Amino acid sequence: MKKILMNLLTFAIVVAVIVILLLSLGSEEGARYVYKGNTAHQAIPIKSKEYQCSECNMDVEELDYAAQLITKEGDTYFYDDIGCVVLWLENHSPDMQIILTQTLDTHQWIDATKAWYSRIAPSPMGYGFAAVEKHKEGLVSYEEMKLLMLQGKHLHDPFIKKKLLGE
Repeated sequence: MKKILMNLLTFAIVVAVIVILLLSLGSEEGARYVYKGNTAHQAIPIKSKEYQCSECNMDVEELDYAAQLITKEGDTYFYDDIGCVVLWLENHSPDMQIILTQTLDTHQWIDATKAWYSRIAPSPMGYGFAAVEKHKEGLVSYEEMKLLMLQGKHLHDPFIKKKLLGE
């Protein structure tokens, strides 16, 4: 009987230590995916690694590729890649106000539906899409980028990659 109690006590102590270690590894704030209260419906100024992507959970690190989706209620969702916005919208139906994206050419937040997109940019998720404000030859509209993303016609497809990059 004494041996069984000792084994149970040892097991309880080990479980308690594991739980304490796991709790101590988390940050006090936890993951940050949403900013609440953006009733002005404007881009939230962010710093690298301040928020995580609402689709892939990666840190929003490369701000030139970042995007924000703002709902009518003022909830702002963050993304590390415009392709992640497209994928997230396939599975969610927010009461959306606007999608904003950073641009490579002007480094400003603009309406993502009015941006033009490169297909060969080194974007964080490797899809190749990156927003620019000023139209140039070879760029695609938001609607075309969205369609290409949903069809899987981005740089993850080896045939598309070879066609676009010659690799």
